[in-house]
Amino acid sequence: MNSNTPFTYTRILCPVDFSECSRKAFYTAVGYARHFSAELVILHVSERNMAVAGFESVEEQQDRMDRLELGLQRRLDELQSDGHVTDADRQRISLEITGGKPWIEIINYAATNDCDLIVMGTHGHTGLKHIVIGSQAERVVRRAACHVLCVKPDGYTSWIDTDAG
Repeated sequence: MNSNTPFTYTRILCPVDFSECSRKAFYTAVGYARHFSAELVILHVSERNMAVAGFESVEEQQDRMDRLELGLQRRLDELQSDGHVTDADRQRISLEITGGKPWIEIINYAATNDCDLIVMGTHGHTGLKHIVIGSQAERVVRRAACHVLCVKPDGYTSWIDTDAG
């Protein structure tokens, strides 16, 4: 680690939703974890329709969670075999899967597990789509006690209303 760095991160949280934005955030989080020799927690929050969830048996819920975890493990294996994740990186990475509203679960996980940085993707929606869908990243940035790094999608262009003054 660079001795000129005034701070360090020890536990980094990277929420993933399997989108291109979260993939890019994952690579960024791996780089930060590598630089700071920090633990990296990959968190997937399954937001399900609660009407459907009430009809699912405990066994079905566990089976679904097991499949999600296997899928995450396979993806990490692929990244490691492609050279994007080293053996040393892999030793610092752990996987967590939970259910609920993503922004709430991300904030709760970070707070209860002493995470000092959250690295997450943002889709960059604006206008009506942002109003209707909302922004998980924006909610996390506003409410998290730790630092939050938002990773923008490839091809993102900034939009500034210069007439607004």
